[in-house]
Amino acid sequence: MDWTDIDSLERCNSTDTLWAQALRIFATMGFDYAIYLTVEGDRSHPHIHTNLPQIYEQLPSHQDPFLDHCCNSYEPQFTGTEFLSDHPYLGSEERAFIQEASVKTGFRAGIAIPVRLQGSDRFGGFNLGTARTRDSFIAHVAGKTDSLRFLCLIIHRRMEELRQSTPTPHPAEPDAEAAGFDRSLIAPPPAALTRLSPREREVLYLFSQGLTSKECAAVCKISPHTVSEYANSIYRKLNVRNRVEAIRVLAAAEGDPDRDAQL
Repeated sequence: MDWTDIDSLERCNSTDTLWAQALRIFATMGFDYAIYLTVEGDRSHPHIHTNLPQIYEQLPSHQDPFLDHCCNSYEPQFTGTEFLSDHPYLGSEERAFIQEASVKTGFRAGIAIPVRLQGSDRFGGFNLGTARTRDSFIAHVAGKTDSLRFLCLIIHRRMEELRQSTPTPHPAEPDAEAAGFDRSLIAPPPAALTRLSPREREVLYLFSQGLTSKECAAVCKISPHTVSEYANSIYRKLNVRNRVEAIRVLAAAEGDPDRDAQL
């Protein structure tokens, strides 16, 4: 994945063209199969894009085990028949669904990337798969989960933008500076980050993925100067001195002690 991929996603003007472009990018990253599924909090109004529509012939999409077991945290999880032994809590119907999907499509090993968690007004995410064996797949995704999650967040944000226009906040509304910011990109924040506005949380997350201020500006469609202003506000609110310390606060809030290794 490179910045031309991100730009190509931003230029898509329909959900169908966006999904077609997403599939092309996933394919270049070695994923043959892709499912994007979100539902309302009560499991109604599923929104789905996939190149495996046949897997939902027996089980409706809103009963996909992904929604029950992979959307409780942002931690990616391995999926597919190659990893069934890792999930003893799955029921017989859920196991049958996963095994049938493998027979019908060849989806043997995958990774679930949630972008919104259960408890939100709408939740769901991505399930990206291959025909690889267990060990081959683990080696394939090693070191790639952060970039995969970032890509899925970008696709999700753009999908939501295309599905519904974002209302312009009233000038007196709190966080009015976040006009145009898609609040579905990031779930309700941990307590340590509640002082940050939605846009500040987005900028901090992008920093944590290793983006420069210029790259962050391109993703957020704002100027590098504005990114710097958000950064200074983040440091002040979190009572830290620089980006490294701010990312450590984020890592602690998300329970990710290994993130320091990425700094």
